[in-house]
Amino acid sequence: MNKISHPDRTKMPQPAGFEKLNITNPEKVILGNGLPVYILREENQEVTRLDMVFNAGTSFQKTLLQASAVNDLLSEGTRKHTSAEIAGILDFHGAYTDYFLTKDTAGITLYSLTKYYDRLLPLMAELVTEAIFPEEELSIYTDRKWQEYQVNSQKVRYKASRAFNKLIFGEKSAYGQVAEADDFGKLTHKDLMDFYRHRYADFFVILSGKVNDALLRNLEQVMGTLPRKSQPEENTANIDFVLPEAQQTQFIEKKDALQSALRVGALSISRRHPDYPGLNLLNTVLGGYFGSRLMSSIREEKGYTYGIYSAIQNHRHAGLFGIATEVNAKYTAEALQEIKHQMQLLCEEKIRDSELSTVKNYVYGTYLNSFDGPLQLAERFKMSAELEIPFLFYKESLEQMMQYTPEDLLMLAGKYLAPDKMKTLVVGNISAFQVDKNLKD
Repeated sequence: MNKISHPDRTKMPQPAGFEKLNITNPEKVILGNGLPVYILREENQEVTRLDMVFNAGTSFQKTLLQASAVNDLLSEGTRKHTSAEIAGILDFHGAYTDYFLTKDTAGITLYSLTKYYDRLLPLMAELVTEAIFPEEELSIYTDRKWQEYQVNSQKVRYKASRAFNKLIFGEKSAYGQVAEADDFGKLTHKDLMDFYRHRYADFFVILSGKVNDALLRNLEQVMGTLPRKSQPEENTANIDFVLPEAQQTQFIEKKDALQSALRVGALSISRRHPDYPGLNLLNTVLGGYFGSRLMSSIREEKGYTYGIYSAIQNHRHAGLFGIATEVNAKYTAEALQEIKHQMQLLCEEKIRDSELSTVKNYVYGTYLNSFDGPLQLAERFKMSAELEIPFLFYKESLEQMMQYTPEDLLMLAGKYLAPDKMKTLVVGNISAFQVDKNLKD
């Protein structure tokens, strides 16, 4: 009789190595009209995701609300179908659409069983060539958005996000613009049609999931015959994407507010900068996950807030590092001081090896999860295309993050996270808690 061998429970097992993050560039097909199509295949499923991506973000609009209104109202009627008919076609086939909008791009995402694409592709083409933006729908849309604005304007979080966007990028810049109350009544049908005709005439497509020969033939027949108009380079040449404000600190009074909204941050480097992987790792340590220093200190130890985070926002022409939270109003000054204290510690003291190992494991696992499957890959590829970075950047960046030492990160923290380089915004009952005085102290 064979003796059963048991593992030695008195010894800690050796940790397994990292699973490799495997990323390959998508296939690229050029349709007859020059339309580029990027393909990420997974033949073992029956679902296909279609992304149509346009250079039609908010930074390109000439009238406030123009980009968001066009994107939101694409499916509210075409020359051939009413909004109800469009919704009915999607529902009948068990398909659904998402509409996305950033500062740089806009677009449509369709999810459907692959076998129905021969019926759904003509509808998608119709949305980007024959939308009519009915006056009645525009009126309903602007009324609803104005009402949402009125409600949200009473919230310190909403006021802070808008004000911080202007403080970092500059109110007069393409990235810093925000709509105010009187802008909702200025938007016209002509504004929508002008933006639509100019910005939705040129795009690219991402196909992910099951992509068979029949689908590609249908795509050529429908999308490959659309008229296309390439946007000239000079469209962005005269746009001021960033016009930074000189002001470093801003306080916005909100009487009787029970919470204060805090924002701390600055313009940051792009993903193409050689220091970006290290800064990304530092951001995770500071406030990029639930076990971060800001969460441990300001939420768990001091109880000032339910949540706080830091993040790096990437846009095509600028980046933003920011910390955001809402705190009990009476702890406003203390919370600000603790935020800056935690940033200063990163600039003065090396991160412990054990903490850095935990963060690296978290980052690696997050990357693996976000690239798991063709639909997730499509989302990441869409982001890389928006930022105009190579798709393999993600793999290379992750490998670089795993090589950083505490000494490397100490140097980068002093370069990018020094508190005196940050802009600070507070929205709340400022006068009641003498925030200005405490902050300066």
